[in-house]
Amino acid sequence: MPIAMRRRAVGAAAVALAFATAVSGCSSDSGRGGGDSELLQELGTLAGDNSTDQVTYVDMAAVRRLGEADAKRFTTVGRPANRLLDSYTPGPWGEHLELSQIDTTVDAEDTGRWVGSFDAAAITASLKSHGYTSGQEDGRQVWKHPGGTRPSLEVSDHEIAYSFGDTEPMTDVHPKKGASLADRAEYQRLADCLGDVYRADIAPLTAAKPVRLSALGQQADSAARNTEVLCALVEDEATADRLLDSLRSVVREKAPRYDGTEVTVQKGDRPVVRVTVPDTAAQQPGRLFLSDIDLGLAVAGL
Repeated sequence: MPIAMRRRAVGAAAVALAFATAVSGCSSDSGRGGGDSELLQELGTLAGDNSTDQVTYVDMAAVRRLGEADAKRFTTVGRPANRLLDSYTPGPWGEHLELSQIDTTVDAEDTGRWVGSFDAAAITASLKSHGYTSGQEDGRQVWKHPGGTRPSLEVSDHEIAYSFGDTEPMTDVHPKKGASLADRAEYQRLADCLGDVYRADIAPLTAAKPVRLSALGQQADSAARNTEVLCALVEDEATADRLLDSLRSVVREKAPRYDGTEVTVQKGDRPVVRVTVPDTAAQQPGRLFLSDIDLGLAVAGL
């Protein structure tokens, strides 16, 4: 599936995402994360203004390790939802950037950051050949294109950051202290719900709707044991109870499709509903936004 198509599929699902684990109250399972989770650290590199966008995090190094046993199984969830890495539209780095060089990505709609091992000299030479020129922005070297429709870039041997912004484009990947997505209580709560995930697709923050923030995460102890985690931060406890009942009804009515699924709610100032859906060896990770969309529809229809 082309990246552009996959991004639309992921986005449509993420708008609806929100699910949890059995009973009333979140259990202390090993999949739970905290303030030091890799996801939250990556969200700390994006400015809070990106809360109006879908945000996708992928630990690509982890996906490659999982794929050693079965690369095809992780094809969908292993690629970032990112138009710059669309294989049908080569980037300004020419042939000097491969997906295998990228270890982690965090991407909003028009900005993001990739960490890995890159040939900065070869990439910047390619940028020059594509008409890019370098300048300074807050003491950092930024590559810009005079056309105005291409991304501005920062390039090093270990990191690539990009933005399609205008005047100071890289401010979105250099948030001021206390002004990143990770500094927002909603994202902290969501990251805690998702836990130790190698991929997370987070919907835009919608403060005026019953579901404030939702996401689909992927966890895996091994290539054969993938679990999809759906979390929804809702407006109040009454909404959490309604969503809990709706999701459990879907699990019952669609049996045996969601066998092993657990749905629960953690109440408080920011109630979170969490769903865990285990995949079998026959089910490809990412099925909740590719084929089995009933749970997502339940959230979207709240």
